[in-house]
Amino acid sequence: MALNPRILILADINSSHTQKWVDSLLKDDFEIGIFSFNNCESNKYRNESNITILHKANSFSNMSFLSKISYFLLFPKLLVSILKFKPTVIHAHYASSYGFIGALTFFKPFIVSAWGSDVMEFPKKNFLQKIMLKFVLWRADKICVTSTVLKEELEKYTSKQAFIIPFGVNLNLFYSKRDHTKSKDFVFGCTKFLEKIYNIDRVVLAFNLLVNKYPNLELKLKLVGSGSEKENIESLIKRYNLNSKIIMVGRVSHDQIPEHLNSLDVLINVSEIESFGVSVAEAMACKIPVIVSNASGFKDLIPNETVGLITKSTTVEDIFIAMEIYLLNNELRFLHAKNAYERISLLFNWKTSVNKMEDLYLDYL
Repeated sequence: MALNPRILILADINSSHTQKWVDSLLKDDFEIGIFSFNNCESNKYRNESNITILHKANSFSNMSFLSKISYFLLFPKLLVSILKFKPTVIHAHYASSYGFIGALTFFKPFIVSAWGSDVMEFPKKNFLQKIMLKFVLWRADKICVTSTVLKEELEKYTSKQAFIIPFGVNLNLFYSKRDHTKSKDFVFGCTKFLEKIYNIDRVVLAFNLLVNKYPNLELKLKLVGSGSEKENIESLIKRYNLNSKIIMVGRVSHDQIPEHLNSLDVLINVSEIESFGVSVAEAMACKIPVIVSNASGFKDLIPNETVGLITKSTTVEDIFIAMEIYLLNNELRFLHAKNAYERISLLFNWKTSVNKMEDLYLDYL
């Protein structure tokens, strides 16, 4: 690309989503600067010539929540970074934190990407946070969202147009490579953090019902991820004597997720709230049939039950019913897996998402 656009990205450098965007932009010869509240946990970008890490976090490193005051303390560092990097565009990923500090600079052009809880939860906590989000959106020259439900939610806070650019799936990384005929086990799985909102405990309880109803079947449940509910999950496993049935993998890097997905027969994601459903999209790309809750954020991926099963609610009983349907119906699983893959490859290819984002940048050149 002749002009080598310089994009200053305000985002968590350790997020797999941030790294996906950065890696793709680097391949297309964009000059990238990253301003992150946290230190990079790896040496991933050490040898990249087209990337500049503009903020080496010190006292703010590893904080689970950055207070409003901390935004202002970091603000001078961001101004220095802008003077140093001289960006063509500033792009903040996450409207409630990075979006706010980016908006304070009054730099133009300024793009904001909303990811989920920054719109679904943040402005509903109090009046101040609602005003903060409105300020960010007022300052933004362009607004991006990952799903239809986020676009609809944003309409409560701004009259500006929002561009839907989903996270998408890298089909060169996420693809089917499991030989299901070689495994005697039937494996359900989750690739979500072990947090209350994702109802992993209810998945465990539903799985226990399935094990008790079908004691002669080789059933397994694989949990990929970690979080604050880990001890509670471990307690449930011990209480129901499921140690030989449930595999707790813990947190893994994003490039290891395809391997774990391809060990599953069914993926389960029954979140209470969901803005898109990246884990579901990745499973669909691997031709793994999926069970999702009726959260509105899944509708872009699973609009109806021709591509996956949608639970009536997130109760243990309704999760169990969906699990049992897939367990007993091979033909339905294979049909849904086929339809799901076709939908992902047609509508949610990662390269298509990157091209849409790059087109927004190039509008300013």
